[in-house]
Amino acid sequence: MSNLYFAYGSNLDQNQMVDRCPNSKIYGFGVLLDYRLSFEGYSKIRSGSVCSIEKHRNSFLEGVLYALDDEDLTSLDKYEGYPKIYDRSRRAIITDDGRQLEAWIYHRLEKNEEGSFLPSEEYMRLIYNGYRRYGFNMDNLYDAYRRCEGS
Repeated sequence: MSNLYFAYGSNLDQNQMVDRCPNSKIYGFGVLLDYRLSFEGYSKIRSGSVCSIEKHRNSFLEGVLYALDDEDLTSLDKYEGYPKIYDRSRRAIITDDGRQLEAWIYHRLEKNEEGSFLPSEEYMRLIYNGYRRYGFNMDNLYDAYRRCEGS
């Protein structure tokens, strides 16, 4: 049986997902209700803050659902730094056809004070390209960046 994983940041990039999880398959698209995108912590690898989620009433976070086998989930845990850097939990995701499914989602343990660290241009471009590719609401990405800037 495969695991469903909800990607909302750099893992929107299919090439990155194939490198990290070679058996992964796109299952569909969905939203996480009452959460929004945030940039948290500091990643040496990414040279800046990285994506996470935060509770926010009446918000939604769009993402890609991937079907992963157990080996891919273990591999993704390693890339995400689970359980020390990111935590992993199951959340209810509303699919693009209206179903509610449980999926794994990662969220950063380290939180920033507003304006602490900005994501790098390269990292933002990777996420921006994913948002554009899948037709996600760019305002959600820009809003997360502005909050990170402290403006």
